[in-house]
Amino acid sequence: MTRIVHVIAEFSEKEAMGRTISETAARVPGEHHLLAAHVHDGAEIFAGVTEVGGAMETFPMGRSTQVRDALRALRPDVVHLHGGALAPLLAAGSPISEHPHVITMYAWPRIPPLRQLRAGGLRPAWQSNVLRPRVGVSTVLPPAAVRGALRRAGTSAVLTPDPGVLRRLSHARGIPVLRLSSGAPEDDRRAVFEPEKPVIVFAGRAESVRGVDTLIDAFPRVLEHVPGATLKLLLIPRPDLGSLVDRVAAAGVSDRVTVVTEPVPDLLAELAGAQVGAWPFKFDYTTSPPAMAIAEALSVGLPTVATEVGCVRAVVEPDVNGLTVPPGDAPALATALLRLLTDGDLWRRLATAGPATTRQLSWSRAAEATDAAYRSALESSTS
Repeated sequence: MTRIVHVIAEFSEKEAMGRTISETAARVPGEHHLLAAHVHDGAEIFAGVTEVGGAMETFPMGRSTQVRDALRALRPDVVHLHGGALAPLLAAGSPISEHPHVITMYAWPRIPPLRQLRAGGLRPAWQSNVLRPRVGVSTVLPPAAVRGALRRAGTSAVLTPDPGVLRRLSHARGIPVLRLSSGAPEDDRRAVFEPEKPVIVFAGRAESVRGVDTLIDAFPRVLEHVPGATLKLLLIPRPDLGSLVDRVAAAGVSDRVTVVTEPVPDLLAELAGAQVGAWPFKFDYTTSPPAMAIAEALSVGLPTVATEVGCVRAVVEPDVNGLTVPPGDAPALATALLRLLTDGDLWRRLATAGPATTRQLSWSRAAEATDAAYRSALESSTS
């Protein structure tokens, strides 16, 4: 049996990268192990978990001795490194280069323009993934340097869901760069149009960079026209949580807003039980493309309103499977939500298109692409 070791700085199956690793371990044949600086949850799916600590920004290079010892003990057939644009440089400078390996580059994030940072808030951007030191480095990182690092490391293949990565690495000679169409489950449950007491849902981190504050600001306008509406916020606690709860109270809509911070046992059931999903992200790389929660919503036929940013464009096609509005624009968001809450024909058209879109982004397809990358690594190690 092929032994695969997944290497990632921070693992949680509740986050997009962690979920992708969990789905890979469940669907791609082999004995899957996890090697990380920090592991928060989801360890039970792996044959073994090794946690070595240290700074996440420089992992695995910053923990070379521990990583080398762990890999020698695990004796992997393939190492699968998960990260961003800096992953090839970290692989080239770490013991990963000593093993057959593939890299999933989830995104090539860039620092947003100053105008967007001011509009979205510098402090929230810094507290989230939008404005981190590694994002600053990847913003100025030449694609040629990444391609050179891939060759030095001996990387067998690169997987990515980000069109920006595909474009920048298109000239990586001798190294396949494969599209990883991930993020959507396959489920038979479907949302149902409910004009009288509809539920608007958001699921994700409690961060204003994800537009939760914009959604709260838009909701009173929705209630003016659809007084039976409810807003359900399924939130992963983050530093912004308290201020977002206070914002609900200040808007005077606490009796119409449900805030859930405990883990949701069946997110797809929550999405299928709503009538509209809202993900008004403020920045291109608020999360890795495609935005996983949006893909999950579309998979159960939940019409969605989102913003015109990169992680959304990877899955939402405006007026085909969802509606898009400018980031940070509460009146425009309210107008789009009301269109879906009051126009049954539009709702049903978008609801039908959602599952058709996500069938192209299914975890099964992602597993096929990943398995092909593993075979490439195994073949290169024996040639």
